[in-house]
Amino acid sequence: MTSMKLIYSFLVSAILCTFNLSAQIFDGETYLGIGISSITFNGDNPANKQIFPKGNNTTVGGGFPNAQTALSLRTTLSIDKNRTYRIPISFDYVLLSGVQRLPDKFYNIYATHSVHIPTISAGFEYAFLSLPLANAKLYAAADVKLSMIQKSELIVNLDYDNQDFRDTTRVYGKGTATRLGMGLRIGVDGEVFAPWYVNISVGYNAFNLLGRNDARGELFTPSNLSEKVESIIGAIATTILIQYKL
Repeated sequence: MTSMKLIYSFLVSAILCTFNLSAQIFDGETYLGIGISSITFNGDNPANKQIFPKGNNTTVGGGFPNAQTALSLRTTLSIDKNRTYRIPISFDYVLLSGVQRLPDKFYNIYATHSVHIPTISAGFEYAFLSLPLANAKLYAAADVKLSMIQKSELIVNLDYDNQDFRDTTRVYGKGTATRLGMGLRIGVDGEVFAPWYVNISVGYNAFNLLGRNDARGELFTPSNLSEKVESIIGAIATTILIQYKL
């Protein structure tokens, strides 16, 4: 409930700031955007390991080896009329979902692991190159991100081959957590037809630069079994937004 109150307060504040700041301080336009993001955990990352370990490995993985999805909302305030310097304020709702099937002699194990991550962020964009078409600009950006990780849920179902045995379901997971991270990205935005724009960017996010808790274990795994530290978790993010110029 506390996280949802923070999210609601942020969205209200962002809307108020959009109109107050753009009207009183900035000379440029304001853009409202909505879109989707694709997030892929990279490298030797606990989040993209299989849920059930194999061999001598006893560490439970997050089960997120594939691209994950996020809903993205963004307000962009242009400081100047040329859209060279901009302040983005964003809200992303990240949905992590992983599945695994593990056959055994007398039953099949099915597992689903899910984590929801409301994230608010603010940063700075610099448009370093104007393109000759569609009023387009190439830009670089940096964002500070506050991730409010909700309680994770691992549902394990044992499906017995022998119908005399009742299938069983067990639920596991970790508690909520809040982490401060950072993202770097490069992108291009351009006008499709007035007042609509398209904004495409790719970047790298670090979720937990500050606030790590080794006692909780890894950030996006369902169990801290054999986990002694919380390592920094990074991911490649690609975002496509449709923007409306106010």
